Amino acid sequence: MNAPMRRQRGATLLVGLIMLVLLTLMAVTSFRLGKSNLQIVGNMQYRTETVRAAEEAVEAAISLPTSISVASTANVDVNADGTPDVAVSITPVLVQAHVLTNASLNLTDPDPAKRQHGCALGQAQAFGVVGAAVGNSLCARTLYDLRVLATEASTNTSVEIHQGISVQVPADSVCSVVPC
Repeated sequence: MNAPMRRQRGATLLVGLIMLVLLTLMAVTSFRLGKSNLQIVGNMQYRTETVRAAEEAVEAAISLPTSISVASTANVDVNADGTPDVAVSITPVLVQAHVLTNASLNLTDPDPAKRQHGCALGQAQAFGVVGAAVGNSLCARTLYDLRVLATEASTNTSVEIHQGISVQVPADSVCSVVPC
């Protein structure tokens, strides 16, 4: 009975060594998976911060409708440390513009912000015919596509957003683009 026991002594060491190698491989693999998942989450966080900064810049641009037609840039501080983290550039593209007719104006809305009295104070004239009215109001409706490009400074994460906006402007500001 002693003879078979002597043959198995090396086999136990070999099986133990194989188990240690497998456990080491599993530990290394789990470390790599955890590291790549952490990197993915970090990238998503930078992307989300960049998108939020772009949206913040769009909201700031929309709040001043007089500056919609001009390209602008903004620096956004995401983490409130005093240094700009995201550089945002806004490029407006005029998609559509048309002069509103007097008949299409809303003059009776109970909400004062929606009434268009300022557009109906006068009559637009047909150029070339003195005193002839064409039925157009003094306002025009424009539709802009705002192309917003935001770039995060430390990781160079870049996001492009398109936002459509309709703005009512004086009719003479669009007469170079559309017939008045």
